[in-house]
Amino acid sequence: MPKEETEAPPAPPEAKTSSPWLPVIAVIILTPVISFALTQYVLIPHIQSSVATQEAKADPADPKGAPEAKPDAKKDAKPTFSYQFDDVVVNLSGAMGTRYLKTSFAIFSSNQDLQKIVTENKSQLLDVALNVLSSKSMADLEAPGSKNLVRNDLITNFNQALSSDVVEQIYFSEFVVQ
Repeated sequence: MPKEETEAPPAPPEAKTSSPWLPVIAVIILTPVISFALTQYVLIPHIQSSVATQEAKADPADPKGAPEAKPDAKKDAKPTFSYQFDDVVVNLSGAMGTRYLKTSFAIFSSNQDLQKIVTENKSQLLDVALNVLSSKSMADLEAPGSKNLVRNDLITNFNQALSSDVVEQIYFSEFVVQ
């Protein structure tokens, strides 16, 4: 019997296949680059603008970030007259008498009759100060910008009690929470 030689089928042409490592290497290189660019050019500027906006809201006396206002003669006048309230002590709200606030502060005004006005209404102003300060809780006083909020509350309530805008600024010389 004759041997038949069988021919092997021709080999298919070799197809060029790309390496499976190429996408992995691209991801490893591009991920940090994209993350850096996103952080540097998008997230950080957004956070900085948010912080600047919150600082402007927390400190209204800070002109940084505030729009330019037309000069006003009354606002340009620096308060030159003052009256000192010393050692005002109150229990904090919600502390069941275990926490207290001791503060001393001076009120300032450009009204030359400040001494007379405060002396005539001292009992009423002390009552207002005690009510405002004792309404604050420990959490209120630990919050950022809490002194500015207390300051603004005192100014608003003092002027309301006096029925005029006599008190222009308050500066704390002592602010102790125990």
